[in-house]
Amino acid sequence: MPIKNTIRSDERMLDIVEALKSETTASVTALATKLGMPKSTVHAHLSTLKDRGYVVQNNNRKYRLSLRFLDIGMDIRETQAMYDEVVPKLDEIAEETGEKAWWIVEENDKAVFLANSLGNRAIRTNSRIGQQTELYELAGGMSILSVLPAERLEAILDGYSFPLADGRTRADLETELRVIQDQGVAYGTEYFLNGVTGVGAPLTDTSGNVYGAISISGPVDRLDDRIEGDYADFIRGVTGELRVNLSHQ
Repeated sequence: MPIKNTIRSDERMLDIVEALKSETTASVTALATKLGMPKSTVHAHLSTLKDRGYVVQNNNRKYRLSLRFLDIGMDIRETQAMYDEVVPKLDEIAEETGEKAWWIVEENDKAVFLANSLGNRAIRTNSRIGQQTELYELAGGMSILSVLPAERLEAILDGYSFPLADGRTRADLETELRVIQDQGVAYGTEYFLNGVTGVGAPLTDTSGNVYGAISISGPVDRLDDRIEGDYADFIRGVTGELRVNLSHQ
């Protein structure tokens, strides 16, 4: 087992940040109980975070995360390669289809929802910018897996516990990925949200660098008739255009 080269005080501070994200607001006592830390330790970390502007204390003396995290997240998002090129394409997809268009990227073996655009028929779900989930749960995530270098893909698959919650084995997943490679798109099958499906295509350049995936999502009963025809061709065209642009950056 690899030796963890981490700093305990940093881990405690991050545990507090994650607990505040989960609880929304919490007192020193509540956080200390939840995390099994001395109240003095929790208070010291919160004082540091408050002094640096990362938490806010309300009138009830409870703490919450501040909008400083939003500022950081927005900066990170907007420095992503191709951000200025991809976002207008999401608007184009949403306007053309009336559905929801997503840009999904892979980070730390997870799928991250980076940007979206809503068409006039787009359904509202709990999916949000910054949310993370497993790559294999999304059409876009599966399309990313299908174009990763073999060593990188192997490392991600090694981190999964098979069979997956939906019953798929490693062999099943690898077979699906080969089909996606051949088709150039992946189709959603309600693994992430019941009643919601989609089609996703990987976003790459001619050198094989992966910049995520673009997908269209919507209700199964509306997309089923078009997903393997018009929408698949449309999204292949959009990612193909972006691929040319990426290759000439």
